[in-house]
Amino acid sequence: MRTMSRKSKENATGYLFILPNIVGFILFTAFPVGFSLVMSLTDRQIFDTFAESSFIGLTNFIDVFKDSWFINSILNNLYFLLFIPVQMFLALVCAVIFNSKFLGANAVRMTIYLPYITSFVAISLIWFQLLHPSQGIINEMLKQLGVEHPPSWLGSSLWVKPSILLILTWQTLGYKMLLYLAGLQGVPGHLYEAAEIDGAGPVRKFFSITMPLISSVTFFILIISIIDSFMMWSTIQVLTGGGPGTSSTVIGYYIYKTAFENDNMGYASALSWVLFFIVLIVSMMQWWGQKKWVNY
Repeated sequence: MRTMSRKSKENATGYLFILPNIVGFILFTAFPVGFSLVMSLTDRQIFDTFAESSFIGLTNFIDVFKDSWFINSILNNLYFLLFIPVQMFLALVCAVIFNSKFLGANAVRMTIYLPYITSFVAISLIWFQLLHPSQGIINEMLKQLGVEHPPSWLGSSLWVKPSILLILTWQTLGYKMLLYLAGLQGVPGHLYEAAEIDGAGPVRKFFSITMPLISSVTFFILIISIIDSFMMWSTIQVLTGGGPGTSSTVIGYYIYKTAFENDNMGYASALSWVLFFIVLIVSMMQWWGQKKWVNY
């Protein structure tokens, strides 16, 4: 009995330690998720009570796939997804360069990483001033260099997505580089020494040793980049407000706009669940692919 009593006390102590996390999960994760699912089946407005809301079933979900704003948002998200491999390649190149020791390497690493830990809103405001169509610093410099009609950047449906892509690449490069640096520094040095003895050159060592052993890092960066692309909204809100038209609207910002600007919480909840399933499907595909190529 004493043994059982001691085990019971140990179990009770353990449950008490994790109780705050359980309560926090129920209040701030499980309940909001369940509540959003209920709202997605109603026509609830932001300030409506449940008595004022009507149950409409799957109407919101059906309307999502007829919504031109939603379709354009997904297409814009896909545009940004196409350039994730380019961002990862640039991060890997930087990581390989700064993995070697030279004077000022740590200072340069910190400078590249700094935009990632700086407020996204502050960075977006600075870039807004730089890329302003008529009063921006970049266009003023281009005019001084003889360019009569410089691009409108954030004010042009043609240039707005490349401009945002440039900002996002600059902003997240340091974080991806840091992850790759951690992966590179975890590669055992004796493998390179053995390869040199066998006559392997730098290129052969990179593709035969480095790339396979950092494939798990590559997979992780790919996953978080895809999810971050779908969840992006603050940068779009500050820089363009989704415009011109729908040329820079992404699904994350469209959900925010639908909920808090159009006051349509029911439809926004349905959009959120569609986004959840998109991210879930992508994640499952990536996890399945991981078994095929992750070697470390």
